[in-house]
Amino acid sequence: MAKSSSSGPSATKKGIRALRTNLGSAWKNDRRMLLKSITAWVLFSGIIIVFVFLGNTPNHVGVAEGGTAASVNGQKVSLAEFSEQVEMMSRNPRFAQLEQFGADFARQMVRQQAITALIDQRLLGQNLGKMGLVTPDALVRDSIAEIQAFQEDGRFSKTRYLGYLQATRQSPGEFEEKLRRELAQSRLARTFSAALRPLPFESDLIKGIEGKQANVEVVSVPTETLVVADGIPAAEVAAFLAKADSASRVKSYFDTHKSEFSEVEKAKVRHILIRAPKADAAAVAKAKDEAGKVVASLKAGADFAKLAKEKSQDPGSAKDGGLIDYFAKGAMVPEFEAYAFSGKPGEISEPIQSDFGFHVIRIEDRKPASNKKLEEVQDDIAQILIAQEQSREEIAALEKALAAGDQTAVQNFVVKHRLKWTESGAFSLNAESIPNVGGGDEAVSVAFKLTAAKPLASSLVRQGPQALLMRYKAIPASAVAKKPALKTGSPEAVAESSEFKAESMASRRIEEAYGQWMDALRKSAKISVNPEVGSRTAAANP
Repeated sequence: MAKSSSSGPSATKKGIRALRTNLGSAWKNDRRMLLKSITAWVLFSGIIIVFVFLGNTPNHVGVAEGGTAASVNGQKVSLAEFSEQVEMMSRNPRFAQLEQFGADFARQMVRQQAITALIDQRLLGQNLGKMGLVTPDALVRDSIAEIQAFQEDGRFSKTRYLGYLQATRQSPGEFEEKLRRELAQSRLARTFSAALRPLPFESDLIKGIEGKQANVEVVSVPTETLVVADGIPAAEVAAFLAKADSASRVKSYFDTHKSEFSEVEKAKVRHILIRAPKADAAAVAKAKDEAGKVVASLKAGADFAKLAKEKSQDPGSAKDGGLIDYFAKGAMVPEFEAYAFSGKPGEISEPIQSDFGFHVIRIEDRKPASNKKLEEVQDDIAQILIAQEQSREEIAALEKALAAGDQTAVQNFVVKHRLKWTESGAFSLNAESIPNVGGGDEAVSVAFKLTAAKPLASSLVRQGPQALLMRYKAIPASAVAKKPALKTGSPEAVAESSEFKAESMASRRIEEAYGQWMDALRKSAKISVNPEVGSRTAAANP
């Protein structure tokens, strides 16, 4: 197949530049349509349009080859197709973000996302016909003719088309069927966006909501640890342990919280990292040589911390002289851990290769695993159980005072437990949480029910181990000052507009509706995944 300036990585870069230009133009000229496009793009990013990636498909992969990665209602997903999907997702910039949590974690996440995406694509393809979203032959033919990589001098080139199919080991039928399915999926995205577009009254409703404001004072109450365990007197502990049922309660707590009374083996090391991707042979050779020189310098007496600051390419530890404080197994890559938990303290390792490059390691210290016995910690557990009981009693008394509207009792509770009221400042009804406090939608809703005549919330707003105690506070005049005017048409002004917020509400409706629909498809489908790919994924049935 003849080379074309419109295919390959250069085409991808040109496509990105063109996309940026088009988005900039659209932002200036038609913000409403741009918002709709962005909504659809974000929501349906898992639906991959083939012609976007032309020139990037691995030449050694054909979707019809290999074994089976998964089965969706009897329709197979090939291992080759799975490999292609993994490779494509690995080139996504988001993959690099995942790597900060470790190369193994990043690879596992991408593999799981890849098989889930392919399973969802099969489910979509099987259900599009039921929705009447069938792509006619004429549209498939026209779409292929419009793909720039298949054109020469502005016209469709059959030679280029067949050359691409040969390079990617696909038959015309396989490629055209994939394109037919993806064109239908694109129509599905537009269908969801059109059906759940902003309602006519939403923009006016948002304006009305933003005009209403509230101000509250809030205390964050630690419901389980209101009473501090360390403050329980020894006499109370002894009296508690003397009760008939205390022994079983203490043992039950010990059995369910053993990790709190044990220590796993931990290592403390210094290391110097010379980075080199495994796929780049020249870089690997250079990095290994550099790491060897580092080892020689250290064995000749060089200061490890000083050399780490100068040479190490690990931003997390270089500034600390290569020091990585005590860590347990599972926190580092396997090659690194193998030496950290087996080498002799004080010795300098030879260069150790991992996915990140070459490590030179010196073990500073190791702490052996330890497990405390029940007899050693029963007093500590008794303190915890007593504190929990007293905390629950105090919270129950507070709830009773709130229900009665007893402001004096509530204030005495706050003073007794050395808690503090925090003022939120003015906020509107459509706020996602209370400023300076949090609390989410429930807290916002409660805040707008408070008045000067009835200043206390009738109950706590629970949030796991915390609860919010709320009371009315008048809005000071200084807090309702108008925001500075934004330049008309600026991105900031658009983001603050009720129209933009109405579009955001619509996008959440679309995401929720699409998610519910896909969940229903998965639950009703018969899905199996090859154990080598992963026996459990977000899309696989247990």
